[in-house]
Amino acid sequence: MRRPVLHSALVICLFFPGAIRAQVTPAESLRKMFGDSVAVAAKTLILTPAERKEISDAAKSDWRSDTIACFSCRAHDTLVGWGFLDNVRGKMNLITYLVGITPAGTVEDLDVLAYRESYGGEISYRSFRNQFRGKGPGDKIYPGRGIRNISGATISVHAVTDGVRRIVATYARVKQRLGAL
Repeated sequence: MRRPVLHSALVICLFFPGAIRAQVTPAESLRKMFGDSVAVAAKTLILTPAERKEISDAAKSDWRSDTIACFSCRAHDTLVGWGFLDNVRGKMNLITYLVGITPAGTVEDLDVLAYRESYGGEISYRSFRNQFRGKGPGDKIYPGRGIRNISGATISVHAVTDGVRRIVATYARVKQRLGAL
C-alpha cells in the first residue's frame, strides 16, 4: 500500500502555522500604508556612534548595526512618510518587519514581512499591529504598558515592540538628516 505524499508547503503549514506568508515587498507594504499612488524610493541611513548611543538611550534598546534600510514615500512630490525595515530576533529566528512613520514622527502602520518562528504568528494580525498606530516618541511603547501582550508570543511581542520603539526614537533623532538623503 502506498502512503500519500504531503506537499512540503502543506506540512509546513500544519506544523508551523504562521511560518509561511505571501511575499510582500516593502514598497507594496508602504503603498498599503500611505496610498497606492505613493512613489517609494529606497535609501540607506548610516548612523554615527553618537547617534546610536542617543537612540539606544532614548529607546532603551540597542541598534546592533549602524546601517538602516529606509524608504521615502512621496505622493505628487510631497513627502507623506518614511518606511524603516528592520529585523529583530524572536525566540530562535529573525522577524522582518516594516514600520511606516509619518512626517510628524508617529507610527502610520506596522507590517510583519517575514515571521519565521513556529509559534507567535499572531503578531502579524491586524489587531496586534493596530496598537502601534499613532504612537510617537513620547508614548509608552512597551508590552503591558500601551501594548497588549499575546499569550504564546511573548518573546515576539517584546522583540517587535522594542524594535518599533527604537525606530520611533531613530526617526526623532535623524529626521533632519533624512531630508538630505
